[in-house]
Amino acid sequence: MAKDLHTKAQILKGAQRVFAQKGFQASIKEIASAAGISTTSLIFWYFKDKESLFLEVIKSASPLGQVQEVLTTRSPHSDTVTSPQAIAAVVEKYFSVYHDPLNRAILFQMLAHTDRHTEVRALLHEQLTTVMSGQMTHIIKEGQDAGHFRHDLPAEFLGQTCLGLLFALVTRWHVEGILPWSAHDVTHNLLALLTPLPELPSP
Repeated sequence: MAKDLHTKAQILKGAQRVFAQKGFQASIKEIASAAGISTTSLIFWYFKDKESLFLEVIKSASPLGQVQEVLTTRSPHSDTVTSPQAIAAVVEKYFSVYHDPLNRAILFQMLAHTDRHTEVRALLHEQLTTVMSGQMTHIIKEGQDAGHFRHDLPAEFLGQTCLGLLFALVTRWHVEGILPWSAHDVTHNLLALLTPLPELPSP
């Protein structure tokens, strides 16, 4: 069992490297070579076809998948994890995943294949529905109800703004290779944007 898990992880690591460079055009032979295995048939023992292997790889690099993983582990109406802490956890997850340039490259390969592969599009649609309209909106609404976050904009809009900003940072990271801000800086500034606006004094 442990050997099976090791071999599957070995195949996924090889596929990550090849897909990051060539996208879906990568061949099974190239993936086997990158994974250090002697036969392509071993890949099909663990994955039905190249499409299912590609989907498995991009799941680990999808930004919405990262948010989904973080927020799924958070209990609804949690008394121990506040909405600001949940936002901080999302930022930390982004930094831990996209610190690896391989994941950044796979992310943009994934986006390039969205129109050509219905399975990729379906995966992103499912994640958009679950994360954007569900989990992130719920987190922001909880923060609004608790007085942590501003009320002057809809919860879903604020949630999408947070994720859009994080995606923009990953794009800059991918293009320039560095970011001028740490995860702590990004969390601080993001929460500042979500903080309720001070009330204007009455005339």
